[in-house]
Amino acid sequence: MTLSGSGPRTLARALVPYPARSAAHLARGHARRLRDLGVEAYVRWTVLKAWLAWRRAEGVRAYRVISEQAARARRRSDTVFVFGSGWSLNELGSAEWAHFAAHDVLGFSGFVYQDWVRTDFHLVRGWDYGERNADRRWLRSARVYAGHIARRGRFTDAVFVLQDEYRAVFARTLLGCRLLPPGATVLPYRTARGPGMGPSARLADGLSHGTGTLCDAVNLAYVLGWRTIVLVGVDLYDSRYFWVPPESTVAFDAGGEMVPAPVNFRGATAADVHPVVRNGLVELMGDWAALFARHGVTLTVYNPRSLLAAVMPVYSAAPSASPRRDAAPAEGRTVS
Repeated sequence: MTLSGSGPRTLARALVPYPARSAAHLARGHARRLRDLGVEAYVRWTVLKAWLAWRRAEGVRAYRVISEQAARARRRSDTVFVFGSGWSLNELGSAEWAHFAAHDVLGFSGFVYQDWVRTDFHLVRGWDYGERNADRRWLRSARVYAGHIARRGRFTDAVFVLQDEYRAVFARTLLGCRLLPPGATVLPYRTARGPGMGPSARLADGLSHGTGTLCDAVNLAYVLGWRTIVLVGVDLYDSRYFWVPPESTVAFDAGGEMVPAPVNFRGATAADVHPVVRNGLVELMGDWAALFARHGVTLTVYNPRSLLAAVMPVYSAAPSASPRRDAAPAEGRTVS
């Protein structure tokens, strides 16, 4: 990493070894969680993580764990479509979905709610962490999530790319409690540790979480060797999601289901710019696009209205878009 700028923070980064800075960052994170959750909930989370570390060792035996090389061998194309959960997915036509299916499909997080396309890889990191006492419904949320995977029939042959480290509560719940389909294929990963937010080149080095789970998914696509990476449903100009009515955003109910809501747990309404934009996601993805280009990899965005269109090319090889009216959620529709 090349240091730039000046001042006390830059000097500290130059003088203090990365392991010490990393430990300090971790300590600050624990202090914030203790402050936000309170002592009782903080202790419950700590005990839960230890219990899941034990359950993971048993649960993983129910699945087929593959290597980075084996995952690379499952690619059917040099192009991968990485799917977010933006409402623009409802605007895509059948010819476009057929185009995606002719290549590789990588989903993450809320893409389990879709019923449009075969999913080849699906990355899972966190889910249902945003509210106080979410730890009391951690297993219910995981069962609901796994139910969507099993029910939709779009993940039959998917590789489930799961965060696999001590703090990976949600992904390790799926693994340790054996909630994924029996015999599913699993590719574990850990979060990259380093002084910056750039992507890693090997899975052994972890995946960069950057400013959100989109970074994990894009880093995975780079690591597994696709030459063209296309971001679909990563709109960012609002906080709408494809499985709820267009005037709503989403929140978790008491049963762990993500349902329509006027305000999400980050305090955003449907019309608000997605909160990750404030964390610098757009600028970071622009930096990654430039870095990938130097290595012969193209990072593009599918939706020309996406905020990412300002920092990377818009994908142009798909059929002309035509509204998929039969796929758009009707007023008040819920997904089951």
